Order: sequence, then C-alpha cells, then structure tokens
Amino acid sequence: MQFIAWIFKIFFSLLGLVFVLGMLCVLLFVLLFGALWSLVRGRKPEVALVWQRYQDMARSKAPFGAWGKGAGHDAEVVDVEAKEVPNVARPQDRLNKE
Repeated sequence: MQFIAWIFKIFFSLLGLVFVLGMLCVLLFVLLFGALWSLVRGRKPEVALVWQRYQDMARSKAPFGAWGKGAGHDAEVVDVEAKEVPNVARPQDRLNKE
C-alpha cells in the first residue's frame, strides 16, 4: 500500500513540475512576443516602462512611490471656447411638419 502511495506522490510531483515549467514557458513566450510587438510598432516595451517606474519609486524611497511629486503644478490651463449650435430640426421633426 505504501508503494502505491509513493508512486502517486512521484506522479503528482512530476505533474506539478510539468505544469509549472509549462506556465513559465508560456510566460516567457508572452513576454518576448509583447516586447517584439512593441518594437515593431516603434514604442518602448511595456516591460522596460514598468521596470523604469519601479526604479524611480525605489529611488525616491517614499511609501507607494512618489506619485505626488510627479504631478505638474505649473501646467497652463486653457479654457474651452464655446460655440453656439444653431437649432437644427431632427429628422422626426421634419416628418411631423410635412
């Protein structure tokens, strides 16, 4: 009976190892595909951007990063110019008038 239990332990350990290695291969493939796709489009890869943000937050040594510092308070505010829209009859209104 212990021999069968030992066989099951080895079998499920190997099955788990195959699963973990398979997931690592899929993760590596997706990571490389995403980086290559970013370079094809002419953009910086997302992995590089995330790593750069992580390094910036680690350098600042502030809890949860230095999000407050990054905000530009000297930005120029531009008001939206309002334009009056003439009263245009909708297609339903045109049908009712005729």
